Amino acid sequence: MLYRFGDFEVDTDSFELRQKGRALAVEPLVFDLIRFLAENPGRVLGRDEIVSEVWKGRVVSDATISSCVKSARKALGDSGDSQSFIRTVRGRGFQFVGRLLPDTQASSRDGEAPPCGPGDGAVADHRPGDGERPRSVLEDKPILAVLPFDNLSAGVDEYFADGLTEDIITNLTRFRDLMVVGRTSTFQFKGRAIPLQELAAKLNAGYVVEGSVRRAAGRVRITAQLIDATTGVHLWADHYDREMEDIFAVQDEVTRMIAATLGVKIQDVATQRALRKSAVELGAYDCVLRARRYTTTLSEEMHAEARDLLEQAVAKDSNYAEAHALLANVYLAEHRFDANPRPDPIGRALKMAETATRLDPQDAYARCWLGIVHFFRRENDKFEAEAQRALSLNPNDPETLADIGHYLAFMGAFERGLELSLRARQLNPLHPGWYHFSSARYHYDRREYEAMLADVERVGMPHFYWTHLLNGAALGQLERPEAGDSLARARELKPGFSARAELEKWNAAPQDLEHILEGLRKAGLRE
Repeated sequence: MLYRFGDFEVDTDSFELRQKGRALAVEPLVFDLIRFLAENPGRVLGRDEIVSEVWKGRVVSDATISSCVKSARKALGDSGDSQSFIRTVRGRGFQFVGRLLPDTQASSRDGEAPPCGPGDGAVADHRPGDGERPRSVLEDKPILAVLPFDNLSAGVDEYFADGLTEDIITNLTRFRDLMVVGRTSTFQFKGRAIPLQELAAKLNAGYVVEGSVRRAAGRVRITAQLIDATTGVHLWADHYDREMEDIFAVQDEVTRMIAATLGVKIQDVATQRALRKSAVELGAYDCVLRARRYTTTLSEEMHAEARDLLEQAVAKDSNYAEAHALLANVYLAEHRFDANPRPDPIGRALKMAETATRLDPQDAYARCWLGIVHFFRRENDKFEAEAQRALSLNPNDPETLADIGHYLAFMGAFERGLELSLRARQLNPLHPGWYHFSSARYHYDRREYEAMLADVERVGMPHFYWTHLLNGAALGQLERPEAGDSLARARELKPGFSARAELEKWNAAPQDLEHILEGLRKAGLRE
């Protein structure tokens, strides 16, 4: 889509802002803001609507928004004084007042009306009717409202309950799968008894989180529950009892735990809903949810399905960062596991990962998988840099923690890898079995072979050749007679298998590579 005004063009297909045909260098967020304004000429866009569209609902300060608006004006040769293109409507927001040239089309995507984002954190209703259009990813994402936690303490602890609520909101905004209603909206309902469905309708939220805080005798109990606002069904509930030695440490720990649990739980609920839809009903977001099941099983059959679904997703919405990031994961599996291989899997994975980070530089999952592509290109420094960016963007996402921990262990950074994987398992108690691989690698490195065998058993993936490869190495070191059976099973699952080539492909540290080969030789490996 191309928007033309004055000497400028906003090209949403190539993500370029051009002046008289010459591309201008602008930050991605600045481009997104200019694009969003141009898509909505004459309409006053409120603060929260802009945050939802440009910052994808993350919590940002007014100063950050003002700085982005200032940069957008500078790129357009505009200013706060002249306001030729971007007008400030005091107390309400910003308005695009440039005149779009006649050959500018009216929508940002084929057949799609200009997007309408949430007001104060809530997404506008989808109203079918004349000119029915495909639903956008933004409209399909779960919308969650975290209500102010009730203070049940005898003392005056309002600040603790309110701070807990705010921290949970902040941590949840790091999960790109969720739209989280802003605190300015939810705190308007503090202390008010309003029926759940009415409250959810006012906030346009599909899910509501309620909770309470009680402090007494040096201890605190925090309860939280997740409710489906449509049906009133309680989807999850838990409580946390802690000593109050350090109030801020308790607040930090519990908010991270609650946010991570909610993030995983809502993803699971959304996936189940997507699975109930027919093929013709699937939007880009539904395709991603269905495809994500592959990351749990790593089965070759599910890999083929996931690849097809994700290629549909990026075709349906070329601006969907997470679809590109997950497709990088799935393309890379063609190299990592030789799953349904096509030519140049690493090159295709790199292209998808780079596209994902360009579409959304703040997406932790995209940063994580760009790093993993670098890992398989043996660019360890680039892997570490992207891994750190991913962890800083969302330190509460179990899958990101487990992925990075997994590959750190393969690089030989066993303790760092184990630390991240343990955090991932704590945040997601119902995690996939592969989260235990870093523990297995750690224990093997320490010559704790019995512990490693227990780790592999916890992995619980009997049809995955790597479990038998590691099992065979440990059993070989222990001189167990069944070591050869594990090696034979790995060869059965992966015909033509070369242990050395496999370890080299997985960028194993040289000393670690030789240590594993030593165990496999004792199991009967002949290279």
